[in-house]
Amino acid sequence: MLDPNNLPGGPNLAVTAKSANKVQFFDAATLALKDEIDMPGSTHELVRSADGAKVYGSIYGGGIFGKNTDPDRRIAVIDLAGRHLRHTIDVGAALAPHSLMMDAQGTLWCTAELGDAVLAINPASDAVTRIDVGGAPHWIAISHATAKLFASFKTKEAVAVLDIATRKVIGSLTIPHAAEGIAVSPDGWALFVCAHRKGVVHVFDTRTLALHRTLEIEGAPGTVNQLRRVRVSPDGRYVCVSSHVDNYAAIYDAFSFDQIAGFPTPKAPMGFGFAADGRHAYLCCHDAAKVLEFELSNGRVRREFDTAAGAEFILSY
Repeated sequence: MLDPNNLPGGPNLAVTAKSANKVQFFDAATLALKDEIDMPGSTHELVRSADGAKVYGSIYGGGIFGKNTDPDRRIAVIDLAGRHLRHTIDVGAALAPHSLMMDAQGTLWCTAELGDAVLAINPASDAVTRIDVGGAPHWIAISHATAKLFASFKTKEAVAVLDIATRKVIGSLTIPHAAEGIAVSPDGWALFVCAHRKGVVHVFDTRTLALHRTLEIEGAPGTVNQLRRVRVSPDGRYVCVSSHVDNYAAIYDAFSFDQIAGFPTPKAPMGFGFAADGRHAYLCCHDAAKVLEFELSNGRVRREFDTAAGAEFILSY
């Protein structure tokens, strides 16, 4: 089945410029700015709706993990055709919504960082169900093949495992050096978890929850605590990892797990997106307010473009 959280790209790009409180839209062919929306707060992550007509954006609030002194309580609903903010979903309290994912039934899932929970949201009614996960989750990923949701914790050496149907925690994965960014392969069988305190990525089997192997990030072995992101290309061929403090990105073959490329980046690389041609990808460099376009087969940077301040996440549609 097609992974609703990693749909094939298109001729347009949407970028969250969280420090500027904007979502910006670019032409993927020319990289020209086409439009932008002034958001009601700092918007971090995006995910497309099941019908592809909208994107949901997490309005996190005015801080960073562990220092969010002005947390928000909203998720934005943005119309892609008209490029305007339709409305916002109130999650019920100032919980700092962050990571967003869709399940196969069309439910929108979100982390509620300051509520030690994840949220299951019905997009048709905006009804919110809160599920306690026993810690402050920052990222989530969903395996549609196994109907499991995974929630990672920066401050615990663990990833919580939830059953989507029952909406209950059913297990936990031990993550040496604590957990950061998290992603599931499009076929649903592999879970990738970046470490927080070491330059490695752990690979788990989503069926058995067994650790399959650990990948070194060659070129970025830094042990300093840092945000690391991971995404898998829509065709399942490539795994991309960014190291925020090391200013570095790496690309792996998703079948052999060999690191096939690595390259230095402008300051503070974060979120990845994937081009429609299946050969190129994008990387947001948060502190530099830039996006790189690079080749997945070798990591060569082809082009770059400027964004408003705080580029965190990019979506091709």
